[in-house]
Amino acid sequence: MPGIARMGGAAFAVIALAICALEACQPAHDAANGSDSTAVASAPAAPSAPVIVTVHARDYAFDAPDQVPAGMTTFRMVNDGPALHHVTLIRLDSAKTPADLQAAMQKPGPLPGWAVLSGGPNAVEAPNESTATVDLVAGNYLMICFVDLPSGPHFMKGMVRPLTVVAATTPGAPAPTADVVLTLSDYQFGLSHPLTAGPHTIRVDTKPGQPHEMVLVRLDAGKTQKDLGDWMQKMKGPPPGHVVGGASPSTAGAPVYVSVNLAAGKYVLICFLPDATDGKPHAAHGMMLSADVA
Repeated sequence: MPGIARMGGAAFAVIALAICALEACQPAHDAANGSDSTAVASAPAAPSAPVIVTVHARDYAFDAPDQVPAGMTTFRMVNDGPALHHVTLIRLDSAKTPADLQAAMQKPGPLPGWAVLSGGPNAVEAPNESTATVDLVAGNYLMICFVDLPSGPHFMKGMVRPLTVVAATTPGAPAPTADVVLTLSDYQFGLSHPLTAGPHTIRVDTKPGQPHEMVLVRLDAGKTQKDLGDWMQKMKGPPPGHVVGGASPSTAGAPVYVSVNLAAGKYVLICFLPDATDGKPHAAHGMMLSADVA
């Protein structure tokens, strides 16, 4: 299941490749931020919808643009499979590089403050799609898949890709209009009102404290949250449900807008991030929520 793990030495070469890619993108970044001497008669109108970025996830790489403008951005992740995949965006602040992230992740404990978990579309099974909208600020990012099934963390197999976000040259789109608000805190989910069948835009807000994620699992007929919890202890045999998206890890102040079209049934919301104190998944601390969708 999805979750952030510490990088071992074998992963450093993977991240080092991202350094070269980031440097290759820098000239375009500088050009995009250069002066523009062309006079304009009036400010352009803001777009009515966020920029859409399509990301193809496969074993074990992302196919995606190298550069996008800042502002509200909808990431449409298409899982080309065959394994489970997601997109977690990490912004590298304070002029930090992937090499700095390498060094920081050798140490136990949470990520440093300059490595900002910025959300993204959470895991979905192939050949399905997962969609999430986030407000990107200009800077250097890494797109990472932390899913660790079926044969180890995917980032260790090369599933890391740099993304340069350049200053926008036109006004950005407003945030999507959410009809449900989901709050994530240590260690619980809070829904503004019950989920119902049909399309929804869910605003996922992480409260101050630890970062969190929301993995949405639709249970198979006759299965319960306890069945899922029992399966998670050993992860042997087929799971009692299917992962259908959600919000990848984010910190406080970085809302993620998740687009879903829910079929009637029983669902479980889960956070798999490791706890800052004992390293156990937040789900082990009770961060799971059942939802009957009708």
